Amino acid sequence: MNHDTTTLITGGSGGIGLEMARLLAARGHRLLLVSRDAGRLEAVASELHRTYGTEVLVHAMDLSAPGAAQSLFEHTQRQEVRIDALVNNAGFGIVEEHVAIEAAQIQQMLQLDVVAVAELCHRYGGEMKRRQAGRILNVASTAAFQPTPYFAAYGAAKAFVLNFSEALAKELEDHGVSVGCLAPGPTDTAFFDGVDPRRIAGGHFFGKAGRADPREVAAAGVELLLGGGLTRVVGLANRVMILGNRFVPRTVVAAVSKRMLRPLAIGEAPP
Repeated sequence: MNHDTTTLITGGSGGIGLEMARLLAARGHRLLLVSRDAGRLEAVASELHRTYGTEVLVHAMDLSAPGAAQSLFEHTQRQEVRIDALVNNAGFGIVEEHVAIEAAQIQQMLQLDVVAVAELCHRYGGEMKRRQAGRILNVASTAAFQPTPYFAAYGAAKAFVLNFSEALAKELEDHGVSVGCLAPGPTDTAFFDGVDPRRIAGGHFFGKAGRADPREVAAAGVELLLGGGLTRVVGLANRVMILGNRFVPRTVVAAVSKRMLRPLAIGEAPP
């Protein structure tokens, strides 16, 4: 890939997406960053151009809105921006009992975490197949590998991303298009900003002390995007956990997940 390569990163204004943008900018990629925050996008574009001299395009939009993926595709078509690599990084989850979450929030989450991913892969993957060249990286999660009580819809959405990515990789591998899936565990990003820190304090699985550095996760993602490969779980402990899940009855895995993921009551000590 060279300076003429354009990489589209959703959720590119912060967290893992921003760190991937920095790494790719350092390699000379032209970037198109997409997120909801126009001001933040402009600030990031200025930083990357100033630091690395690369061209950074931005497009502010909410990919959790129905039809947003198609709108983004049409935007790049109008601007005559050819997308050579697609990074589906945007997503969010809600740490709560499923029945306690507002229905509108569930719909918004699944629209972003599932529908937008599939639609963007359909649109840009189709263009890549026609050109016989391209790269796609979808960001899933270690939540994809087991049932996730109190994170139920999010975990199921990431299981979709995992299986979808691996299937799509096989469909496109004979057409010059690589598809990889990155599966990080809890990462120290704004993902958890909407959760009361008292509910995930101390020794809770989502506690801040146990979260990965987004720069390390991004480095693994860029390596997978550029070097190829099917799925990469980030972190040795996460790989061991997922391997162990294969040898334990799912009823046990679900029970352990329940204990690890249950939000703490205010003032409750971690188990």
